[in-house]
Amino acid sequence: MAGGKQTPRQKMINMMYLVLTAMLALNVSAEVVDAFAKIERGLDQTITITGIKNDNTINVFEDAVAELGQKAVEWRDKAKITREKTKEINDYIQGLKIEMIQVTGGDEATAVKDGKIYVDSIKKMDDLNVANQVLLGVSDNGKAYDLHKKVLEYKDFLLKDIVGDNPDIQSFINDLLSFEVPKKGLTDVRDWETFTFNSTPLISAIALLSKIQVDILNCESYVLDYLRSRIGKDDLKISNVEAAVSNPNGMIMKGATGEAEVFLVAFDESIQAEAHVGGRKIPMKAGRAKIPFSGSSIGPSTIAGYIEYRNASGGTDQRNFKFEYHVIEPSLAVSATKMNVFYLGVDNPVDVSVSGVSQKDIHISISNGTITPTQGGSYIVKAASVGKCNISVTATVDGEQKNMGTREFRVKRVPDPVPSLFGIKGESVTRSQLSSVQGVVAKMPDDFDFDLTFDVLSFTLETFQAGYIKMATSNSYRFTEDQRQYMSALKVGSRVIISNIKVKVKGTNDVRELPAKTYQVGG
Repeated sequence: MAGGKQTPRQKMINMMYLVLTAMLALNVSAEVVDAFAKIERGLDQTITITGIKNDNTINVFEDAVAELGQKAVEWRDKAKITREKTKEINDYIQGLKIEMIQVTGGDEATAVKDGKIYVDSIKKMDDLNVANQVLLGVSDNGKAYDLHKKVLEYKDFLLKDIVGDNPDIQSFINDLLSFEVPKKGLTDVRDWETFTFNSTPLISAIALLSKIQVDILNCESYVLDYLRSRIGKDDLKISNVEAAVSNPNGMIMKGATGEAEVFLVAFDESIQAEAHVGGRKIPMKAGRAKIPFSGSSIGPSTIAGYIEYRNASGGTDQRNFKFEYHVIEPSLAVSATKMNVFYLGVDNPVDVSVSGVSQKDIHISISNGTITPTQGGSYIVKAASVGKCNISVTATVDGEQKNMGTREFRVKRVPDPVPSLFGIKGESVTRSQLSSVQGVVAKMPDDFDFDLTFDVLSFTLETFQAGYIKMATSNSYRFTEDQRQYMSALKVGSRVIISNIKVKVKGTNDVRELPAKTYQVGG
């Protein structure tokens, strides 16, 4: 009600938008954005791998029905409907992530293709508004509230329709699919939706949604294993085993090292297995083995091998695996964010980054000036003199200082400003304008990207009257009384010349003389 007392909920919403407005004026740290992007890539890989594992487990149930008949049908049917429900809610969550990306990137967002999200192509990972817009809404009507409801319904389905009164599985599911908001440190009452997504950067909101997908898939995996155990360990045989690879790096710098995991999907703990790569045997624990590799030469490299395991009949089987990675040279990127040169007397913003190296491990030096960090990989350069300016970068890689290279920039004086009679453009001026203007100003052209102010130190006004040249000088930007008398006597068609214009870049000793400016007097 207008003018009425606000409820605690309304007060909280108002405060939320005040905080959002303040945060929108800030830049989210590039390192925080990169960290969430890395987390999202790992979560996405986990979603894919766990989904494959659960699909293969469903195939095991089909094999069990074919081999054991009716006594496996009940568990097969429960497993299939569990898989259907899981895919339904995970597809819904995937849709939320895609919707947020498309809101920030348009309908043709390159980060989304065939329902898959490509993290490195997301254009606005630090967007602080889209999670509020899509997930929270204006009046608690965002899609996070529908998500909360759907997950609770999914949890209720698993507990009541699938696992029954099994306390261990119930505890596992309740712990993973919990929406409890921690109260410690909070001064206001928040629901789970606001606590989780309010003013959250886009990449963070995506990672949080992916984490929910992973939790759902882990619950499903736990439930499928439970259903499989109900058939009986002696009755069920795993007949669809595949080797999978987890290579979170994908790309490493020359001289660095990486690590990948190979493992069996649809893995049973009773299986004894080991990985074979290049004549080496690598023990497997819980179905996984870590394969070390190095970046010895530039370009793509391939590692191939196989996993050997003991099958149900006592013999051995093999599953091949192969993965690729790329070795790259450390690369340096230094770019002037407004111009391709540095100007004297202004703050020149630049970005400095080295691929694959954290910003805290980058060290920068400069000739002919100073460079000061602002935030993330952004810096301000103040050049000292006209000429050349070199920015040199080293980085700490694997505990060693490495030279990343040097970039050269030109240093120039800023262009001359344009003088005018207090902003009057063109080459004509009316008598009424001459009587009202205060003096002469000098401003940079509209297409100059830097904020720069000039003080007018002096100028001379020249007119031609009754066959004589009338001249008077002002030692400021304002007209003198003599200059005003000369202008008041001008007739239509006369000319007035502003010459000997001296200006100074505000805050410096840079004094310049500008070209004369001629105006023709109109009516």
